[in-house]
Amino acid sequence: MDIIFTASIIASFFAGMVALFAPCCISILLPTYMASALKQKKNILKMTFMFFAGIAVILIPIGLGAAGLAKVFQNFHKELYIFGGILMIILGILAILGKGASILPMSKITLAPANASRPKSAFLLGIFSGAATSCCAPVLFGAITLAVVSGVFWKALVVTFSYVFGMTIPLFIAAYFYDRFKLENSKFIRGRLFEIKLGAKTFIVHSTNLIAGIVFSAMGTIILILAFSENAFWSPAFQSEIGKALNDWSQKSLEIFMKAPDFVWGVIIVGFFLFFIYKMWKKSDNNKNESK
Repeated sequence: MDIIFTASIIASFFAGMVALFAPCCISILLPTYMASALKQKKNILKMTFMFFAGIAVILIPIGLGAAGLAKVFQNFHKELYIFGGILMIILGILAILGKGASILPMSKITLAPANASRPKSAFLLGIFSGAATSCCAPVLFGAITLAVVSGVFWKALVVTFSYVFGMTIPLFIAAYFYDRFKLENSKFIRGRLFEIKLGAKTFIVHSTNLIAGIVFSAMGTIILILAFSENAFWSPAFQSEIGKALNDWSQKSLEIFMKAPDFVWGVIIVGFFLFFIYKMWKKSDNNKNESK
């Protein structure tokens, strides 16, 4: 993914969208988000914002020129994957059992269905995803170049923000329609409780927690395999084809969109982000009113 963009906010946004399909990016970020969404069930937009914030905490400083931070992730990439893999497996086990995650750095995170609306764990997973996806070097460093070339701090900030928002825009759109059509009321999302017997013990397991736990555990196992094989950039052929197709589409689209000035795209992109924040705030207000 060696796309070379001119210094532009919209170009950085497209770069983020392309980066999402990089092997070490989509293989971690997307499954992690999906598993988080399954166990959250409600306030998905809020959870998505927290997930975005976690990614931004890592990638925006890198984009603004924190070369030392980028070097840390490059030098300790294997260790990061090992830590992340173990974390995902632990979260998977806790999700299946419906237990709290008080043993983790962010204490009092509850994975049980009754408290699944708390998005704090999504922030932690976002931080891990941001650190892990910093390995999308060609596209990420392209965004960094855009920020440096711009020469103005506010523009560098918006350019880097656009890159991170581009990576997560499909998640925000999915979360919006999830809330818009109230999918949390669907039979699949509401799920059901059933018993799992292990020897003399019987565990009551929620179906969506079970799915989330399986995804977390499977993802953690894959991450550990990639860490010890030192092959974080593996991807199946179909994913590579999707990436190539997205590259071609983005280049053609960019030729059209570049006709508008950066200021216009900055307003549009930030406007979209504020729209999602407004929807998140409105959803939280509605939930509070319903609980009264």
